[in-house]
Amino acid sequence: MATTIIKPANREEWLEHRKQGIGSSEVSSILGLNPYQTPYQLWRRKKEMDPPLVQNMPMRLGHLLEDAVSTLWSEETGREIIKSSAGDWIAFNTEKPFLRASPDRTFWLPDQKKNNDNKGILECKTTQMTVDPDEIPPNWFIQLQYLLGVSETETGSLAWLSMGRTFGFKDVVLVPDFYKWMQDEVERFWVDNIIGNKEPEAITASDVLIKYAQHTEGKLIEVGEEIAVAYSELKSVRQELSILEDKKEKLEDRIKMAFEDAEAISYSGEKLATWKTAKDREKIDTKTLSKDLPEVAKKYTIITPGSRIFLIK
Repeated sequence: MATTIIKPANREEWLEHRKQGIGSSEVSSILGLNPYQTPYQLWRRKKEMDPPLVQNMPMRLGHLLEDAVSTLWSEETGREIIKSSAGDWIAFNTEKPFLRASPDRTFWLPDQKKNNDNKGILECKTTQMTVDPDEIPPNWFIQLQYLLGVSETETGSLAWLSMGRTFGFKDVVLVPDFYKWMQDEVERFWVDNIIGNKEPEAITASDVLIKYAQHTEGKLIEVGEEIAVAYSELKSVRQELSILEDKKEKLEDRIKMAFEDAEAISYSGEKLATWKTAKDREKIDTKTLSKDLPEVAKKYTIITPGSRIFLIK
């Protein structure tokens, strides 16, 4: 299978090209191994039922720090980053164009001729986690395997900067059988769910809240034994937590009694706890505002939809 390379004129054009297929950062969601997004949530975004992810500060910093991470990796390994690989570009499978990948960087394989057959893919990460090279996050591994498979490359490497202080990397090779399985799952999702409009099942409570933000008045569902057992266990856990919460409050009160007007307490020279006064803050007195200036209060009053409240009977 051949791979086609697209180099968009700008990031907006690159984002439009991404909509035409499944990118490497989306595959772990399809496989149910993305801790931040379920298959149902991905489907809604791909179908433009929900707005696209807004680039927050960690995401923006991750993009900006790719240069730093790739430089650290190059210095650590002695391998040469291909300068032209920086920037937003897309590789897609010519036969199955919904298979799309945008590597962070590519590098020349050492001791080999510099040509398209002798390149590797580098995926750069910034994280607040402590990463063990022998137990890299599954979604990272999935992402690099997909990048390698789509671009028909055998060698790759993951590089990460943890908490801005610790650098690490892990070389990874393409696992053909694993990639074939991923490719089949991605194709199924694209054909059945994206093209065929088949809605994925809700697999988390967050999915249920997105799908059913409001309850249906009077509706009652008879559940099976599995849910009944979970209900009994939850009641037991809540009783245990209630006992612990009561114990926690009593212990906190006992310790607070020792403070008097002090900022902190210590034992044998070691500071144990602090109890400080929070800074004053300004707050609008909505009750008085509504009484004195009802028209103004009404103008700036909005109605927000009520959220579903979970109660155990």
